[in-house]
Amino acid sequence: MSYERNFTTIESTQNERLKSAIKLLSSNNALRQSGLAAAEGLHLAEILLHLPGVNIESVWIPQSLLNKPEWLTMSALSDVLENGEVRCLVLADSLYAKLSKLKSPTGPMIFFEPVNASAAIDLNKEVALLDGIQDPGNVGTLLRNCVAAGVYQVAVSDHSAWVWSDKVLRAGMGAQFSLQLFSESELLAALTAQQGKISIRVTSLHPKSVDLFEADLKPAGVWVFGSEGQGVSQPWLDRATQHIRIPQSTLIESLNVGSSSAVCLFEQFRQRR
Repeated sequence: MSYERNFTTIESTQNERLKSAIKLLSSNNALRQSGLAAAEGLHLAEILLHLPGVNIESVWIPQSLLNKPEWLTMSALSDVLENGEVRCLVLADSLYAKLSKLKSPTGPMIFFEPVNASAAIDLNKEVALLDGIQDPGNVGTLLRNCVAAGVYQVAVSDHSAWVWSDKVLRAGMGAQFSLQLFSESELLAALTAQQGKISIRVTSLHPKSVDLFEADLKPAGVWVFGSEGQGVSQPWLDRATQHIRIPQSTLIESLNVGSSSAVCLFEQFRQRR
């Protein structure tokens, strides 16, 4: 295959590039400081290798994957591998296992630059805020819920899990690449600059909370989804213009944030159809 000339084989644990990659993967802080993120597995690789506008730094491939049909089909279609601009590194499976963070490594591992929002927040369209959600599985689930329900702008507080971490990428199944991602401060600045009234929606047991299925969710607004333990933070509760209550059986105390976000976003989706 033509792209194989661009591959470099790594045969030793003492290889400097391998040691550097392992060190980067040792913590999310190390990755963030490097300006890179890392995604592992065929599903995420298929998204990344065929997605325009993503800067890929390197692709790490275990030897056993190299000639499997699922990889051959993917790589044969990928300009990223054929143009020679990206470093493609092949490792024996035993070496790749030292790089991988999975119990059963599959490969490939791709280092890439996180994708920044390409435009300013548009408050004429829906926004979801992740307000201190720290569990990577919940963050990934919420991002996936947003994409599925047609909410493509997501703001993330500093106290939430990093949306480009390996665990969030796996939980979100690559939803990040379909979203415009912003910081909480960018959302606050947009709200401050906005002239008209914007609905800010929170789920709460506020005395004036409205049953979800009776609330008017058709106008654009901001959904605020709070942390697993504390719920929506007090500053956002104070800003809220719509307090919404999810009706449910009395046999369970509450839903987790992943489930409650799905219920709310899809009720909005239903109302807008």
